[in-house]
Amino acid sequence: MLPDFEPIHLLYLSIAIVLEIAANVLMKRSHGFAHKRPAIAAIVCALAAFTALSYAIKGIQLSVAYGVWGGVGLIATTVLGITLFGERLHRAGWVGLVLITLGVCLLKFA
Repeated sequence: MLPDFEPIHLLYLSIAIVLEIAANVLMKRSHGFAHKRPAIAAIVCALAAFTALSYAIKGIQLSVAYGVWGGVGLIATTVLGITLFGERLHRAGWVGLVLITLGVCLLKFA
């Protein structure tokens, strides 16, 4: 059975996920923080993501919120790495993504 969440906490969690993904893409675009604008934007997005996550865990269990945040962020960042930067993922990586997805689903039912 899924725990009851208030919509505002789910909104904060969604915002945290989007900001984390943005921070990761901007970090890649900064080329090791050599390009200042994307580097600064990455730091701002990461700080904002943690802020949004802190609001989300006021109404969502930490284990669920953090698991969903990390899992969805990882999967989305991997997909963006493949589509935006031409990165490749080998078979073991795809298996890992499936296991992360299953783990996040199990957390939601815990």
